[in-house]
Amino acid sequence: MIDNKEMLFSIVIPAYNEEKHLEPCLNFTKKLIGDFNYEVIVVDNNSTDKTSQIAKDCGVKVLLETKQGVGAARRAGTIIAQGKYVLHIDADTHLPTNYLTEVMKRFEKDPELVCVGGQMYFYDAPFWKNILRIFVHYFFWFFATLVSKKTQGPMGNNMTFKNSVYKQTSGFDANLRFGEDMDLSKKLSEFGKVKLDMTLKCPVSSRRYKIDKGLFDYSVNFFSMSTKGEPRKNDLPPAKEVVEKDHPKLEKLKKIISKKKTVK
Repeated sequence: MIDNKEMLFSIVIPAYNEEKHLEPCLNFTKKLIGDFNYEVIVVDNNSTDKTSQIAKDCGVKVLLETKQGVGAARRAGTIIAQGKYVLHIDADTHLPTNYLTEVMKRFEKDPELVCVGGQMYFYDAPFWKNILRIFVHYFFWFFATLVSKKTQGPMGNNMTFKNSVYKQTSGFDANLRFGEDMDLSKKLSEFGKVKLDMTLKCPVSSRRYKIDKGLFDYSVNFFSMSTKGEPRKNDLPPAKEVVEKDHPKLEKLKKIISKKKTVK
């Protein structure tokens, strides 16, 4: 029997200028069913739009991470996560109402499971793109399972792991621009099973999946992680730390300083 006082899940959402997508994402987290407690943590990664305000208005926890990059944002959110299980999604993920209960079934069924992710499908793409996605997804699933010896699979848009096991690893790499999910999967696999469960389905946006350099870099990184067990070099440039969150005031201050220099 599940103790309702226990925080069973922490849902961590890294967000950078996501005012157009965050509110629908958070609305879906409010509809999740299950006889347990869960928390939602939005990590604002230096947004200049209304991302933080939208998250606050939705009544979820908001954390500011000034080091730019999804790896740093995921790491910061996981540090404060209180749940027994930590679920990472993206700001455009639309969790099904039964997602947490389905994840729980998988962890209860297999005690050796430490991390699980589901098959993604697009809620905003044409029919043909979802058909193509099936073939591509199954190819990556087969490649990850066979070549990486089951150390890869779950993706950051829906990835759940045991918090206790995470704390035994070095965690998300805060210096990675992409592939932070694959890097963590590798670390978690040293403590148990990592699985991409194709029967666990999760709707995501297709906006990130375009045939461009970004997709090429991510694919190369995937093959590097699967074959070599280490991420392709993709360190972040020196992070631009936030000096002043209130950007209008910061710009005003810069103008005042500039005028003083001109007078001199």
